[in-house]
Amino acid sequence: MRKSVAIIMAGIMAISLAACGKSSSPAGDSTGNAGKADTGETKTVNITVQSWQYALGNYKGYSNDDDLTKAIAEAFNSSHPGISANVKIMRQEDHYNSLKVDFASGDAPDVIAVAPGADLEQYKSQLEPLNDYASKAWGDDWTNKFTEASLSTIKLSGDGIYALPSAMSASGTIWYNNKMLQENGVQSLPQTWEDLAKDSQTLRKAGKIPLMFGGKDNWQNYDMFITIMGTINKDLCNDIFTLNGDWNSSDVVKAFDYYQKLFKDGIVQDGAISTTLYNEGYSQWRDDNGKSTIPMIFNGSWDLGSLKPDNAFYKEYSSNDIKVSTMPSIEGKAGVVLTAPDVAWGVNANSSNKEAAWEFVKWLCYDMQQDVVNGLGFFSVLKDAPQITVDVADDYKAAYDTISKAVASDNTVGYRNSFYTKLNDSLFDQLQLLGTGTITPEAAAKAMAEAAAGITK
Repeated sequence: MRKSVAIIMAGIMAISLAACGKSSSPAGDSTGNAGKADTGETKTVNITVQSWQYALGNYKGYSNDDDLTKAIAEAFNSSHPGISANVKIMRQEDHYNSLKVDFASGDAPDVIAVAPGADLEQYKSQLEPLNDYASKAWGDDWTNKFTEASLSTIKLSGDGIYALPSAMSASGTIWYNNKMLQENGVQSLPQTWEDLAKDSQTLRKAGKIPLMFGGKDNWQNYDMFITIMGTINKDLCNDIFTLNGDWNSSDVVKAFDYYQKLFKDGIVQDGAISTTLYNEGYSQWRDDNGKSTIPMIFNGSWDLGSLKPDNAFYKEYSSNDIKVSTMPSIEGKAGVVLTAPDVAWGVNANSSNKEAAWEFVKWLCYDMQQDVVNGLGFFSVLKDAPQITVDVADDYKAAYDTISKAVASDNTVGYRNSFYTKLNDSLFDQLQLLGTGTITPEAAAKAMAEAAAGITK
């Protein structure tokens, strides 16, 4: 899921947001106590941490990247005497491009952020197995401390654990401007797909975009298709993405048909296939002053931070009666939500400071879970999750409760893409073609079956 903007909850989320760095900490960078001279009495172990812009929340209120990375480094360094973390962030594409060069040159960071799923599968050979570290820290049954969903895309091919998740998000939801809906002839959010198609025409006649969708983004396309596929047949959805199901199945064809109806029936905006959610979509959902020009957006839990009263735009934004819901039902089946870790953290297998790097991973993924639930839009990876201890606005709580209830139900899918890059690439291609009306749902299913057949487990 490619989000070049942010994602990670006000505490740890933003913690994640802040990860990226690949050289020893020089004076003046975002290391807190990095760059301090070794007096001979205490040896400081310098570690580098690298990630992409992964924050939809702000760690302890910081929004500027430099302030954020400094705050994270200082928080870790102050609680870990003898270790100094150099933390940076960059665009996700730059992060992965940098890793390719740095691994080849032997200069890769000590701690590396990687998206669970295909990306983690790709890089795991260069990451340190973490099971022994975790067992030493939490006991042999340590996996029982984490939710099943948080580890589902971490376990990968079953040959070890090479990274740990820091927080969970939920996607596949619709955020809506209830005031704008009602002002334009739609009295409540549509509950069925048929109502969604009908109400979209009502909104179009009123001169409004019905549902904002980032059809140019691979992650938005995956989220949408998996939400539709999981709603129609959750078991089959799980099977086709793990190569245990038939992509030519009638329910898969049906899911592709419903995806194509988003465009044919005018549910999403004209030109959706060439729109990115960041920041084209969001700039219309809410501008810097909190004003909105669209009634609905295909969104996720990471946007909960927009419902914090300390945001400068909150008063104007909240006056629109912003609400959250699962997708409308399809043929009587309630819409699923997608729950998965947004980022995982691994240790460079060739790092000369593996123990110190592990301490940073442990801190992010276990010690800081209170910051996750106190942050913006993310959920703890722990079964014994801490409760929110900060005050939140009523609309924030209502949205959080709606998403939490969906996440806690059985109506979820525990990933947002496949483990297989080839399958992901092919799916994105087929969805783009469906969106432009170039191919039929049957042809898309056939193409996916052929792509799956060419993959060796």
